[in-house]
Amino acid sequence: MRIPGGDLVPARHRRYGGGYGRRRRRNRLVLAVIVLLGLAAGGGWYLRRDNPSTPTTVTTLPSCSAQPSPSASTPSRPTAPVVLPPPGAVTLSVLNGTNRALLAKHVADQLAALGFHVTGQGNARTTVAGPSQVVYGPGASLPARRASSWVLGSQAVPAPSAARGSVQVVLGSTFTRLATPAEAAARARQAPAPSSAPSATPSVLPCRT
Repeated sequence: MRIPGGDLVPARHRRYGGGYGRRRRRNRLVLAVIVLLGLAAGGGWYLRRDNPSTPTTVTTLPSCSAQPSPSASTPSRPTAPVVLPPPGAVTLSVLNGTNRALLAKHVADQLAALGFHVTGQGNARTTVAGPSQVVYGPGASLPARRASSWVLGSQAVPAPSAARGSVQVVLGSTFTRLATPAEAAARARQAPAPSSAPSATPSVLPCRT
């Protein structure tokens, strides 16, 4: 069958060609929009990744360590000198640890003249070879040091089993005489003071697991 010519052919071509062209243009427009969106997203990610002007914050956690953290040291306070009691506040007895007769009585009289309260004198049970000793019971450290400052060459010796507050001067074989006031004052200044230095607390950094 033969299709008539004339205006029918151009009309069909226009209908077919016009719709098809619009669809192609629309598809190209959608494709272009998708490509542009992809390029924009990729460019933004790249700029955020490599832009040197973007600040980067790095947080470093403290390491687990057993070493003490440095802390401000507390300045040590100057230790006050030891104040010994005066002879009048010291009660003692005198024992002779040598073979010299009446030595304890002579020394006891001299100590009493200096102001000490002498409660007795006699002979020691055993001979003391060497320096004299000032034996003291609990709580009598300072009175014993005062007595020792007057007995030249003597040593203060604690006796935990002795009566509390007791002081005994036991004269040894090397005893020669009592000290002069100047010598006694110098020996009293040499009495050691108790240490009051504070102890430090390390601070350990916390461990993060």
